[in-house]
Amino acid sequence: MKREMIKTNRGEFELFIGGKGKEPICISHLYQEYLSGDEPYSRVLGEYYKVILINLKNAGSTSKATSKNELAMEETIKDLESIREKLGYSSWAFAGHSTGGFLGLTYLYMHPEKLSEIILCGTAASNEINYSKNNLFNVENRKYRKDAIKVFFKMAFPLFSKKSKEKANKRFFQLCLYSKDKIDEYYKELKNVGISKTRMKAYTSQLRHYDVRGKIINKTVPALILCGKYDVQCPAEFSEEIHNLLPNSTLVIFKKSNHFPFIEEKDKFVSALDNFRHN
Repeated sequence: MKREMIKTNRGEFELFIGGKGKEPICISHLYQEYLSGDEPYSRVLGEYYKVILINLKNAGSTSKATSKNELAMEETIKDLESIREKLGYSSWAFAGHSTGGFLGLTYLYMHPEKLSEIILCGTAASNEINYSKNNLFNVENRKYRKDAIKVFFKMAFPLFSKKSKEKANKRFFQLCLYSKDKIDEYYKELKNVGISKTRMKAYTSQLRHYDVRGKIINKTVPALILCGKYDVQCPAEFSEEIHNLLPNSTLVIFKKSNHFPFIEEKDKFVSALDNFRHN
């Protein structure tokens, strides 16, 4: 992946561009930052697309936001549109995983005419995920409560050492795997992905009001919706809901995956992409 800095009328953005395909696909995430272009989701999509992996404001070397409002989903879409225009694309595809999917759904209702297609993995169209009995973050979920409290406390509390935080982050990732015994093998996949704390805080605040279901219903942009059957962050029923809202969508559920099917069932994930691209 080649690193580029792009200046637009909304700031300067850090991009990683690569992939084997010709059709451009924008990939980003609400609060992750990419330390390089070597990131597992975009790596898989790069088999079929020309990937434009974007660090949003306050992530990587991209410009800092001058106000909290600039980190909102709607403002972020305006940033992405400025990048698309600067690169000279009349339209492009978009792919988002987890809260990157929240961003994709926001893009879908704001500018469907600028999207050739959309790929959503392990995501949701509303904050109702917080109340799902299958959600790791639901404090009433006794299955995960003990582990989740320990992990989040260590990750958030500033007095814990870097080593302790890293151990907690690894344990959190393990909770989001179907094959938990493969933690050491799979954890290496995320070595070049970090977290923007200011973007995470902005996302948490906006999540309270997040609900795009009424805005995306019956949008006809071709959509591929992917989810692990045992996803504990964005349970599979929310991908099913999105599929029912979008008439031109294909739904694929991975039976041996949690939140990262592009890592846990990579071959089947690639097959789903291949089928989508050729149908």
